[in-house]
Amino acid sequence: MTKPNALLQERRKNSRLSLGLKGRLILPGDVALKGQTKNLSFGGTFFELDQVPLLTIGDYISLELLARIKFTCEIIHYNENGIGLRFDLILIRYYEHFKEMMLLHAPDRDQMIKELGRLAD
Repeated sequence: MTKPNALLQERRKNSRLSLGLKGRLILPGDVALKGQTKNLSFGGTFFELDQVPLLTIGDYISLELLARIKFTCEIIHYNENGIGLRFDLILIRYYEHFKEMMLLHAPDRDQMIKELGRLAD
């Protein structure tokens, strides 16, 4: 098992939105943990939990937001407040809803659309 990173270098390529969306993580062994996003981008999220279990950086878990948007995510880091996740897979049937939700809440919609273009390249 890997310990939480003490210092994380800023490497974000996508704008973050401060959205507290309720959701749940599905860990290995079908363990479900309820929590909420602290921030969210097209590339990932920081998911807040009341109690963070011991995790392994690089492992993959499932994330479900609003009981209808599902991702496969890589664990990038974690601390006593939650888990930093990089989105690895989202099925097309969830993607359009996620994209519209992000654009709806974006302070700069045009910037978010540019980021979508970069992701597509």
